[in-house]
Amino acid sequence: MTHLRLLTYNILLGGSHRPVPDVVREIAPDVLLVNETPKTPLRWRRDCRRLAGRCGLRYVEGGRNAGSNLVAVREGIGVKWSSAQRLPQPAWQPRRGVVVAQLRVEGRLVGVVGCHLSLARDRRPTEVRRVLDAAAALRGPVVLAGDLNEPPDGPSWRLLRAAGFVDHGSGREAGDWLTYPADQPRKRIDALLVKGDVGVVHVGDPGVDVALLAEASDHRPVLGVIEL
Repeated sequence: MTHLRLLTYNILLGGSHRPVPDVVREIAPDVLLVNETPKTPLRWRRDCRRLAGRCGLRYVEGGRNAGSNLVAVREGIGVKWSSAQRLPQPAWQPRRGVVVAQLRVEGRLVGVVGCHLSLARDRRPTEVRRVLDAAAALRGPVVLAGDLNEPPDGPSWRLLRAAGFVDHGSGREAGDWLTYPADQPRKRIDALLVKGDVGVVHVGDPGVDVALLAEASDHRPVLGVIEL
């Protein structure tokens, strides 16, 4: 059996001058899905690659072209293909988007989807359908993760569950892992959902000192460990 460690993390406006790489290196994920990546025009791709490198990972896809979502992986994980798209937003709203990667882990296909949904409740269901459309091309078990900007009883979570994505963070122990705000979390708005024939070992607490998490971002990351 192979255990695959996946981390989803909203790093607050690119994570500049914050200990985000320290947090990621301590958790040591095999796959990292980031919200709010660097997005400066002309520099964003270079900055995203540097961010991944500082985290000890290899940049795969995403950044400004994915509404500031990114996928990075450790060495040894294969990438068959990847894609990025922005989700349309009003001019005054922050960027939102989707990043997708079809990975190969020790001969087995695994799909990952990273997304960041709108602050506007009425926009999120349409965005979820776009996310699901992007995920439909993936083969093997699929992990869908990101900042949904609503708690687990919200309509976006329900749409994802209806599409077969399971919230393994809904158990009592994992459900206690609230993600926002990082210093004194009151709600769980960052999701890591799993679809397909795969064992789920853990979803929730990444096991990092909470003081470091509060220093690194306004969100706490979510760690998922699946068994292939």
